[in-house]
Amino acid sequence: MKTIHKVLIILCLIFATIFVSFFVYIHICIQQIDKNLLSSKNLLANFQDRLTFYDDSDNILASTFSNGETVANLSSLPPHVKNAFISIEDKTFYSHNGINMKRIIKSILDDIFSGYAKSGASTISQQLIKNLHLSSEKTLKRKIQEAYLTKKLEENHTKDEILETYLNVIYFGHNAIGIENASNKYFNCKAKDLTLSQAATLAGVIKSPNLYSPIFNPENCWQRRNLVLKEMLKDGYITAVDYEKSINEKLNLSIQENILDNNAYFKESIKEAENILKMDEKEIAMSNYKIYTFLDTKSQKNAIKSLKNNTKALKFQSFCSIILDNKTLGVKAYVTNLQSQTKRQPGSILKPILCYGPAFEQGILSPLTPIDDSPISYENWNPKNANNTYDGYISTREALYKSKNIPAIKALSYVGIENAKQYAQKMNIIFDKSDNHLALALGAMKDGVTPILLSSCYACFANDGNFETPHFIRKIEDYSGKIIYEVKHNKTRIFSAETAYMISDVLKDCAKIGTAKALSDLNINLAAKTGTVGNSEGNSDAWCVSYNKNLTILSWVGNTTGKIENNLNNAQNGGTITTQICKNLWSLNKQYDKWFSLPNGVKYANIDALDYHDKHILNLAQPNTPQNFVITDIFNEKYIPTHHSFNFIGEIKIPNETEKRPEFIWSFYKLYFDDFITV
Repeated sequence: MKTIHKVLIILCLIFATIFVSFFVYIHICIQQIDKNLLSSKNLLANFQDRLTFYDDSDNILASTFSNGETVANLSSLPPHVKNAFISIEDKTFYSHNGINMKRIIKSILDDIFSGYAKSGASTISQQLIKNLHLSSEKTLKRKIQEAYLTKKLEENHTKDEILETYLNVIYFGHNAIGIENASNKYFNCKAKDLTLSQAATLAGVIKSPNLYSPIFNPENCWQRRNLVLKEMLKDGYITAVDYEKSINEKLNLSIQENILDNNAYFKESIKEAENILKMDEKEIAMSNYKIYTFLDTKSQKNAIKSLKNNTKALKFQSFCSIILDNKTLGVKAYVTNLQSQTKRQPGSILKPILCYGPAFEQGILSPLTPIDDSPISYENWNPKNANNTYDGYISTREALYKSKNIPAIKALSYVGIENAKQYAQKMNIIFDKSDNHLALALGAMKDGVTPILLSSCYACFANDGNFETPHFIRKIEDYSGKIIYEVKHNKTRIFSAETAYMISDVLKDCAKIGTAKALSDLNINLAAKTGTVGNSEGNSDAWCVSYNKNLTILSWVGNTTGKIENNLNNAQNGGTITTQICKNLWSLNKQYDKWFSLPNGVKYANIDALDYHDKHILNLAQPNTPQNFVITDIFNEKYIPTHHSFNFIGEIKIPNETEKRPEFIWSFYKLYFDDFITV
């Protein structure tokens, strides 16, 4: 019995110690709350900016709440608006004292069984305190502070005051904070004019503004709205007739959003912040964070101006323009109406990345390597060139700047599909398991690539073969000004500096005399590549990417609806509509005219033209070979031809027309000397 007595005493002491320690911890947590909050009786005093964006010069771009919008008064709202939020968010709002103990206990048990703090308190009062005054960190300390301030809130404010403030500060997605902003954003109406269906839609969105976005995930949004309506029926807020009528209504959005503004940039910035901070969009938007971006106001305005000036581009459902700073991989401008992370078929714009880059890297091809542009057949596949034209043996340089299909397919076959894909995968291009065919050379992928990723792949060539993921955000500060994130540059070597330079040198010809020759009259140093995806019924995607040492500029226009009537016509392709947009952007950015320095490993070599054209081989020209029988081009020093031609050994004299000459020599002269054009 004495032993049991001792055990019980020890256990009581342990529990007492834990009990006292817990209350000491609670006291410490409360004392760490901002003193102004502890002393204030008005916890609803100010609606602060929830999220502020800055440009690359630290000028304020936008604040998601302080945007001049009207704050909604609860008394002006129809009953079904507030009832929708109460039904789905906090059924006992008007009866509890700010804390729902059942939910608190459930939250603690969830945390214990999961091993970490994952569940947040869910009364409207608690959400309001967190949104207005606390961080979004999921810790016991924050929950204790939240509970204390919630009790203080309920003691000093009426339920209607709390609910009114809540409706004006919650986040509805797409940079809309507050019910007045959301009503205008999604339905082009005032909050006081919201219908039952619209109110239920907005009440459903706030749980996860991205998952239930009426713009990006309308089916999810529709289902969530109907759940809200079902709860309202259960709670007696609406009749069965109202319910049946509303659940059959479409969302009927009337989006008030200028597609040619900074909104796409902000969306991508928030998306990037989600990955950085491991928080969801709603938490970030209500965090009081300051997000410093790479956005260059002038470049952004130029991108918007370029699209506005191209009425053909705006005619189509979707478009995208991107300007990257090659040094920082910061996104200077981003204008699009594409949904975040939308992938599109890349078409021929994939050729330098998947075919020619790897072939140059492995010494399989060089810019001058002859390649046979003649029809081929692979089992049941008979690929064709555009316009069904073939040129026989041409240089790899010409094949690339003219974007010939047959040579690209051959280049991929020389490298090997899996081998080539490894280069692209290092640049974060994801292939489906079915992407194991030579049609990849033409950009035929199951899923495709995002425009922002493709722009960074070409920036890899601009950065001596080093790849880096593009960035929208430079740094993030919390509400106190403390830096909680600063960008770090992590480069991955994909290609050698020699390969990167040779690709750029060939694509410089593309911008002068190739498929992107519309850029040539800008008179600045540019490399470029175009791409077009389509068939006899029109084109679904048109691409142009262009770059030099300073910038990479990409433009895409296409049909995301899948409807044939929305296709571009055959004259609207990568070489026309998107190249023109790039041209407009470069004309506004001429100050960034800087070309690449020749790497030490790239050398010029003189190749014998006779062997090149007759035998389709690369032999070095003899020292005394006449200049008109020499082709000069660049090579990776490791792969310069080592054999010399046997032509022009010793001294040779070219006869004039009056001299007696053997006919075969004269025919040779007329063919190669008079008519030869250096590649």
